[in-house]
Amino acid sequence: MVYLRTMNPWIQAARLRTLPLALSGIILGAAISHLCYEGNSQLAHQTGDVTTSPWIVFFLAIITATLLQVLSNYANDLGDFTKGTDVAASRTDRALASGKIKPETMKRALLGLMILTLFVGCLLIWITGLFHANSGWYLLSIGVLAILAALGYTLGKNAYGYWGLGDFSVILFFGLVPVLGMGLLNGFFYDVASSRYLDVFVFAGLGLGFLSAGVLNVNNYRDLLSDQAIGKKTLAVRLGESKTLRYHRLLLLIGGALIPLSLLTFEKRYFEWTSMWGSQSVFMLGVFSPIFIQLSSHYQKVKSAKPGDREDLNLQLKKLSLTILAMVVVYALLSFFIVDFLGPDKD
Repeated sequence: MVYLRTMNPWIQAARLRTLPLALSGIILGAAISHLCYEGNSQLAHQTGDVTTSPWIVFFLAIITATLLQVLSNYANDLGDFTKGTDVAASRTDRALASGKIKPETMKRALLGLMILTLFVGCLLIWITGLFHANSGWYLLSIGVLAILAALGYTLGKNAYGYWGLGDFSVILFFGLVPVLGMGLLNGFFYDVASSRYLDVFVFAGLGLGFLSAGVLNVNNYRDLLSDQAIGKKTLAVRLGESKTLRYHRLLLLIGGALIPLSLLTFEKRYFEWTSMWGSQSVFMLGVFSPIFIQLSSHYQKVKSAKPGDREDLNLQLKKLSLTILAMVVVYALLSFFIVDFLGPDKD
C-alpha cells in the first residue's frame, strides 16, 4: 500500500487517459501495413537486410509510443508548473502544482525516460535492419524530433504550445509520423513497388492527425479563459470561443472522412473497381456509422459546454480519445477481413 501511495502521483502525472490516442497511430499503421502487404504481391516482407516478424515490430512500437506519451505528459506537467500556468488555474490535478512531486525529481524522471525511449526506439530500428540503410537514420532523426517536440510543447522560454502551434505538432506526431513510421518499419517506401499504397498511409495518417488535434482542441477550449488570463496563446485563445467550435467541427469532419477514405482507396486498387463510389462505399460508411454517430454526439456535447467547464469537457476528452481508438480498431478488423477473407485465394 505504501508503494502504491508513492506511485500514485507518477501515475496521475502520466495521464493514462491519453494513452489510447498515442497507441492509435501504431495500431493504424500496423493494420495498413498488413492490408497493403497482402495487397502487393511484388513486396517482399523484409525491412533492410533482416526479415522481422510484424508482431515484434508492433510490440516494440507500442512500448516506444507509450514511453514517448508519458514523457510528453511529464514534460507538460513540469512546463506548465514552471510557467505558473497550473498554479494560476488552481490545478490540483497536476502532480507538481499539488506539491506531490518536486521539480528536480521530475527533471530526473524526464532524463531517464528520454534515455529509455531512445534505447527502445533504436532497438526497434535495429531489429528491422533499417540501420543498414539510410532510412534507419532518417527514422531515428524523426524519433529525436518527436522527443524534442514532446519537451518543447511547454518547456523553455519559447514553448511552442504557448504560441498556438500545438495543433500542427499533434497532426504530425500523432498522425503522420506513427502511421508512416509503421509502414517504413514493415518494409514500405523503399522503391516504386513498396510505395504503391503510399496514399493509403497518408490519408489515414492525416485523418488520425486531425482527430488527435481535436482532442487537443477540447483541452484548449476547456482552458481558454485561464490560458487567456496568463497570456498562453493557444489556438483556442487566438480564435475565440465560437471560432474554436467551428474549427473543432472541421477537425472532426475531415479526420472522420479521411480514415474511411484511406480504406476505400486501398479497396479500389486491390479489387480493381472502376469507381470508388459504389455500393461498396455505402457498406463502408455503414460499418463506420456508429463512429460517426459518436463523433456527432461528442461535438454537440462540446458545443453545449462553456470554457472552464472542467467536468463535462474532461469527459469529452476521454470520449473523443476512446472514439478515435474505436475507429482505428474497426479499421484494423476490416483490414484483416478484407485481405484474409475477401481477397483472392492464394492457394
